[in-house]
Amino acid sequence: MPGTGEQVAIVLVLVLPGVFYQAVRERLRGAVAAEQEPQNRLLRAVAAGALLDALYGAAAGPWLVRLLAGNGDGPVAGVLRHPRQAALAALLLVVVVPSLAAWAEAAWRRRRARARYEPVPTAWDALFHDRGSCFVRVRLKSGLWVGGWLGSRSAVAAYPQQGDLYLQAQYRMGHDGTFLGRVPGTGGVYVRAADVEVLEVLLPPDAGQDQGGNA
Repeated sequence: MPGTGEQVAIVLVLVLPGVFYQAVRERLRGAVAAEQEPQNRLLRAVAAGALLDALYGAAAGPWLVRLLAGNGDGPVAGVLRHPRQAALAALLLVVVVPSLAAWAEAAWRRRRARARYEPVPTAWDALFHDRGSCFVRVRLKSGLWVGGWLGSRSAVAAYPQQGDLYLQAQYRMGHDGTFLGRVPGTGGVYVRAADVEVLEVLLPPDAGQDQGGNA
């Protein structure tokens, strides 16, 4: 962790612009498997930050030096004299410009792509993305059926985490997957995606109501 003002400035200048660029890029384009390793993410953030810094230096280098150093009384004397101007510059150069660069890259790639890119990385995520309350039944690889209610207190893991599912209310299941009724005193049921052979989503007659707590 940076311990001095100079070290904090180095982190701000070298890393943070790339971090914001990468975060917005992932949000618009989806996660990339090769960038899930921490060292790869850090290297990409530093590389993107260095490129942006080079562009900042070429476009407004003298102004940035004056803003930081002021009259030369210290490494960040200008920041101390003009904190509001420095804060606005940091917001622009660290957040706004990298975010706009990531947005422009994503828009350019979408225009060149032959097909529309869907930023949902896996079918598991696509199945549960913006999913409302519903019944879910699962046939495990062991042949056992598991079913329950996916409601507001349920949870679904998203990529890059390992897929898993927590249903807030468990139901008894027949040998053919038929729902036989809510398990008395149920506190929910947990299912790992790795154990699933078939998963089916069943919409209730009125999907707008969370029926799990009343069934």
